[in-house]
Amino acid sequence: MSEEKKEGGFKAVTLDDALIRDYLIKILGEGEDFAQEFYQELVEKVELFRNTLAKERLPSLKEEELEQVFDKIFAARRKKKKIIEETGLDRLKKAISDLLYGDEKGGLFRKKKAQERSWEEKVEEFAKQIRGVDRKSARDIAAELLHFTFPDKYILWTSWIWDPESETGAIVFLKEEPPTGGRGRRMYGETYEQFKQVYEQIAEKLQEFGIKVKGYLFVDLFLAMIYATYVDYMTLSTMHSAKGFFPPAGVMAKRLLGVNAPVEFT
Repeated sequence: MSEEKKEGGFKAVTLDDALIRDYLIKILGEGEDFAQEFYQELVEKVELFRNTLAKERLPSLKEEELEQVFDKIFAARRKKKKIIEETGLDRLKKAISDLLYGDEKGGLFRKKKAQERSWEEKVEEFAKQIRGVDRKSARDIAAELLHFTFPDKYILWTSWIWDPESETGAIVFLKEEPPTGGRGRRMYGETYEQFKQVYEQIAEKLQEFGIKVKGYLFVDLFLAMIYATYVDYMTLSTMHSAKGFFPPAGVMAKRLLGVNAPVEFT
């Protein structure tokens, strides 16, 4: 990472190339068709978000259309009706509009743009308006709305990818040293701009290892597979009798990213 990418003097940890390569090999070992299909489903998710949540379309969205979007968000899917009912349809649409487009409002006398809020400010303001889920889930929902509506502008930062409070998430498996006692926050960051350094580092490494697609969507896929593989391993290592009752890592990864995944068991 270049020195210019430092934020507030923070320098992200350098991830282990060997671990990134090994996980990539494992993911590609699922089959080229699997990786291509998974990636295409993420592209289709972006198209759904962009079309459904377009600025001019948002005010007239129906409840069913919002449910279709929430079906694609892991933190919202099971509670989508509760979120809409307890938040209120109009309030929810306004919260989404403010999250995605709030910084497009004109400044004084509309002669200039208002100063853009930080990612944290946007997410926290959204989370304060949402009912029916806990605050962490509301932040995860906001993170997905921003990322999949503007995938070239925002990285995906959800709690299962990296949670600075608990120092857990998929990212910790790309470094041999376990983050503990606040050390993880010094390694991976505790703000969006800090963690973005780590996320972009993965994107750069995947390019170096031969992944030709640009942007962040394959990073999403990569991290989801890592986290799902970990969950699969921990489940089977602690519950030997569970084999055959839990979906394989590929299916779990698709569920994490909210794309269509048939219920399959091995």
